[in-house]
Amino acid sequence: MLSKTLKENAGRALEPLGKGIGKLGIKPNHITIAGFVLTFYAAWFLYNKDVYYAFLIGLIASLFDGADGLVARSTRTSSIKGGYLDAVIDRYADCIAFGTLILCGWMKPIPIQGLDVISGEMWAIAALAGAFQTSYSRAAAERLGVSQESIGIIERPERWFLLGMGLLIGEMLGDVETIITWVVAFLAIFGNITVLQRMYHFWTEAKDD
Repeated sequence: MLSKTLKENAGRALEPLGKGIGKLGIKPNHITIAGFVLTFYAAWFLYNKDVYYAFLIGLIASLFDGADGLVARSTRTSSIKGGYLDAVIDRYADCIAFGTLILCGWMKPIPIQGLDVISGEMWAIAALAGAFQTSYSRAAAERLGVSQESIGIIERPERWFLLGMGLLIGEMLGDVETIITWVVAFLAIFGNITVLQRMYHFWTEAKDD
C-alpha cells in the first residue's frame, strides 16, 4: 500500500489546491456525491464496453474520491458526517465496479489447470468480499482502539488503479476478458491477504482488560 510518508507529502503539496477549491464554495460532501454520480456514469460506459470512456470518467471519479478529503483537511472542515458519507459511498462504488464487470460478461475462468474450475464471477465476488473486509477490518479495529494505519498490501487506491490499468491494457491488447480476469483474481487473493494482515495486527496489538 501507499506509505504513510508518501500520503502526507502528497497532502502537503496539494493543500493549496484544496484551499482554492474550498474558496469556490465547494464543500467536501458535494465532491463526494459528484464522484459517486461519475462512478455510475463510468459503469454505464463499461457495461456498454466502451472502455476508453469508462477509464477516463472512472479516473475523474477517482480524483474526486481523493479531492473530498483533501478539501476537508485543507479547509479544516472535516466532520464525522462527511467521513461517514464517504465511507458508505465508497462501499457502493466497490459494488458498482465489480458488479458491472460481472454483468459485462468479461469475467472468465483462468485457463490454468486447477484454477479453471473457479468461475470468473467467483473471483469477482471474492475480490468484492476482500474490498469490503479490508475496510471493515480497519473500522472495527480502530473502533476498539487499535490503529490500522499503513497495515496491509492492497487498499482502495491500489485496487482502483489496478482495475483501471487492467481495463486499459486489456483494451489496447484486444483481450479485456483475459487481462481483467487476472487482475480481479489478483485482487481477490491479495485483498483477502490484506484482511488477514489486519486481523493479525489487531490480534497482536489489542490488549484485553
